[in-house]
This record gives sequence, C-alpha cells and structure tokens, in this order.
Amino acid sequence: MKVSVIGILFIITLFGIGYLIPREDFTGQLTCFAIAFGLYVLLLREFGCNARWFLSGIFGAVILRLTFIVAVPELSDDFYRYVFDGQLLNNGFNPYLYIPQVAFEKTGIVSNAYWETLLTEMNSSSYFSVYPPLHQSIFWISAMTGENLLYNIVSIRLILIVFEVLNMFLIWKIIMAWGLPKNTLWLYAFNPLVIIEISGNLHFEGIVLTGLLLSIYAFGKKKYSTASLGWSFAVGLKLTPLMLGPLWLKAWSKNKLVFFLILSGFLIVLLLFPLIIDNGFAGFWKSLRLYQSNFEFNASIYYVLREVFSFYLGYNPIAYLGPIMNFAAFSGILVFVYCWKIEKAEDLAEGMVWIYLIFLLLQPVVHPWYLIPAFGISVLTKNRVVLIWTFLVFLSYSAYRSDEVKESYPIISFEYGLLYFYAGVKIIPMLLNKIEFLWKKSDFRDLFE
Repeated sequence: MKVSVIGILFIITLFGIGYLIPREDFTGQLTCFAIAFGLYVLLLREFGCNARWFLSGIFGAVILRLTFIVAVPELSDDFYRYVFDGQLLNNGFNPYLYIPQVAFEKTGIVSNAYWETLLTEMNSSSYFSVYPPLHQSIFWISAMTGENLLYNIVSIRLILIVFEVLNMFLIWKIIMAWGLPKNTLWLYAFNPLVIIEISGNLHFEGIVLTGLLLSIYAFGKKKYSTASLGWSFAVGLKLTPLMLGPLWLKAWSKNKLVFFLILSGFLIVLLLFPLIIDNGFAGFWKSLRLYQSNFEFNASIYYVLREVFSFYLGYNPIAYLGPIMNFAAFSGILVFVYCWKIEKAEDLAEGMVWIYLIFLLLQPVVHPWYLIPAFGISVLTKNRVVLIWTFLVFLSYSAYRSDEVKESYPIISFEYGLLYFYAGVKIIPMLLNKIEFLWKKSDFRDLFE
C-alpha cells in the first residue's frame, strides 16, 4: 500500500477521534484508535530504514498532528484549567492563590459566558492549581489570544507541536550519534497515542520528553552543563523526572557529578521559584497531596493490593496504600539504580525507561499520557514494553462511557494481563541477564564469596 494512501487513512481515523466521535462512544473511539495503530505499523514497514524518506516523514508526522488544529479536546478536559490559570495570569493574578470556585469573588474579575464555561467544564474547580510555573508560562501565552477558547486551544497546540518537532530532531541526532537504525525515529513520530495525547488532548509530557532527550544526547557528548539544563527543564515542567536523580548520581564521575548537582539544583530552584511568591507553594502542595491521596485510575499492582487488603483498609484504601506504593516505587528505583551499570549513553536511556516503568506500575493513577516520556526514550533502546503499552493503555478510556467515570476492571485486567505477559516473555529475561552480568562484574559480589 502506498504511503500517501496510508497517510490519508491515518488522517481520517484521527479526524474521527478528534471531531466526530464523543468520548462516551468508547467502541467508536477504540475502533478508530485500533485502525490508526494498524496504519502506524504499515507506515513503519513502508518507511523502513530508507534515509530518503526523512524529510517527507517529518512533514507527514507534523501533518498528522495538525489534523487536530481546531479540535476541542474530546478525551480530556484538563485544558479548561490550563486556560483558566492562563487568564488569571493575564489579568495580573497569581493562579496558585485562588480556587476557581471563588476566584471571581476574590479577584474582582467580571464573569461572563467565556469564564463560566471554563469554570463549569474544568475537573479541578475546587482545588488549587497543580501545574508548575513552566506550565503556567504556556498557559499565559495562550491567554494572550483573548477570551476565545478556540484561539486559546490552538495557541497551546501549536506550541506543543513545535516541541514535538524538537523531539523528532533530538531523536534523529541521537540515532546518528549512536548508529541506530533510521526507522527508530518513526516509532515515535507516527505513534497514534503520542499524536492524540499531545496534539489532540493538549498534554505536556511531550515537552518533558524534550528535556530528557536533550539530557541523554548531552550525556553522550559529555556536556554535563547541557545535560543538567535538559533534566532541570523536565523537572521544572513536571516534578516526576526528579525520580531520575539517583540514576544521574550513578552516571557521572565524581568531579562532573558535583558540578552537575550544583547546576541542576540552581536551575530547578530557579524554575520553581515563582511558587514561593505570595506563598503560592502552600496551595500548590495542598492540591498535589490531595491528588496523590484521593485519585485512582488505571492502576495495576495498586488495584490488586486494594482488593486483597480491602477488609483491613476500610473505605479509603488509598490513604494507606498510596504512601506505601510511593515508598515501594522509591525503594525499587534505588535498588534498580544500585544494580544498573552506566558505561555509555545507551545505558542511561535504558535505565530511565526502567525507572519510569517501576514508577508507573506502582502508581494508583496512570493516565495514557503519562507513558509518553518513557516511550519517547524507549525507542532508543531494545525495550518495547512501553510501545506495546501505548496501544493497550487506550483501553483505560472505557471509563468514560458514561457521564460518571466508571472503570471496567475486566478491561483493565486485560490491559495489564497482556502487558505483563509480554514483559515476562520478552523483556524480563533480557533485564535479568544484564543484571546477572553486572552482578558478576561488581565488587559487591565479592563480599559473598
């Protein structure tokens, strides 16, 4: 099948997801997504390792993302909070100080149909903003287009697409530096979940990926200041990349490590400094803790433990299991990093993927877009667990089949059953072999012999 035909069919399926099929019609959404994923596989085969397809491939990837250019996100309503926070900034108010439900009363902003739409449609009107300052800067830019929701959406989307082009550029630079197959780029560029969640649903994990890719590329070039900038940028956008800190401790030699830590600490504090203004951090932290201790969605191990210990945990199991799972994730990451050896940039990238997997599989909330940083890095490795998951995770949208969010546990079991089966058959043996090899080479082994 010719590439142009596949591309047209791909655009049609994305158009259906973005413009025609409501999220309550899960069957329709899933059908279009499955077709898009099949077309994705066909595109990978058609492009192969042929370098002459490079420019047309990048152009096609951008066109796929522009399919959503004037679409109002269907599968996620987070963007209403984005625009609300941006408009507060544009009116001179600190978004960390006001709960949307009372913002009009406290700020004196005159409500109108535009503001009421933002307030009534958002899913977070009763708590403070949880988006770090770098997020807020993009929200503010979108608000400069005026009190027009479509203009706000389009401006955010265009910014996200610009960073997607940067991601493709960085992946290509790493491919060239590491001598990887040329078709590695298309694994990311044409992935339907990436396109839908970033361009369609306006999530910022693609920008997080930009920072992490920059840090990986710079590490390979031994440019510790650029690596620090990339990682700090990712942390400043989403706090979760902080979990990669132990891996960086293992990656650098002593002299470079000190400089890397000092520079990273300075940059992260600088990027998060606006939280301190007028004690905005108090509201930010309160909402962040609320999120971690109250919400459950598309979890795996957490749901199993919740059911096993439900008799002992009472009506609010996450209050107990949440901290336990976070501690387990932190401990698992430390153990993994201790066993992992970093001799080259490829080892750093693969280590990041495993840390993300440990973290995500132990979380009580795993939205589909959470996978994007891990997936974007994983295309640079032989680990294809996250690639498989980018298809299976769409099943979690079955929870939106009605106005009330209600998850289907058989569907979630199917999602994770296939994921764990694939990991057990294909990936875990490879990981164990590598850890065994490292164990045989380690000084720690000598203590037991």
